[in-house]
Amino acid sequence: MSGRSLDQPHRRIRITLVEPEGKINFAFILRLAKNFGIEDICVVKPRFSIKDPEVLRFATKGIDLIEKGRVVVRETLNDCLENSKVIVCTTSKERGSRDVLRVAVSPVFLSMILPRTGTITLIFGRESTGLTREELKVCDIVSVIETGTSYNVLNLSHAVAIYLYELTARRCETGVFGNECSNETYKAMLREAWKISSALGKDEAYFVLKHVLARASLRGKECGVLYKLFKSIAKLLVRD
Repeated sequence: MSGRSLDQPHRRIRITLVEPEGKINFAFILRLAKNFGIEDICVVKPRFSIKDPEVLRFATKGIDLIEKGRVVVRETLNDCLENSKVIVCTTSKERGSRDVLRVAVSPVFLSMILPRTGTITLIFGRESTGLTREELKVCDIVSVIETGTSYNVLNLSHAVAIYLYELTARRCETGVFGNECSNETYKAMLREAWKISSALGKDEAYFVLKHVLARASLRGKECGVLYKLFKSIAKLLVRD
């Protein structure tokens, strides 16, 4: 039996493309979205019209997503992040211990640690230069596709295909029981963590903590305890 069970919770994937440059690549991504049942695509300042004849010619049945208003164009990346439960940035420039903003997980591991419900915003950078450091700062998790060679820069549409397969077609087993942390509590917890980091002048520590917490598959009770802890510490450090 194939397909998702209707009575099981499932995550909603939002594809976000930052300043895409290639019309044909974009068209192929529309086809992939149609293949994998993705109906939420946000495009930040594309270098072409999303209704360009070349896009429509190569998108085939993916045109349906444009016609039904499932593809939106926005001026800033932040405009694409509304209602996101987890924000994932993809990159080909994993630098491990040398750069805390680029400590990355594989798509396979990503499929296991992401919550099974809510909107997961999956961000892909420019074909030529990828994502800037400021754009990486909005992310909860960074992910990279390791090819096992010194050249792991994939074509954009190929990278999208790999992520969509891992996050939608593969069976997701987290191995962690209990209700997931609510989006509201999780965001509130991060706000308190930011207050603490800012008060201590340790902004980099906030981004490290944010990435670690996003990879931890926290349950509801755990989020509640951490929120209260961070809030208590913030009150001690931050004076009105």
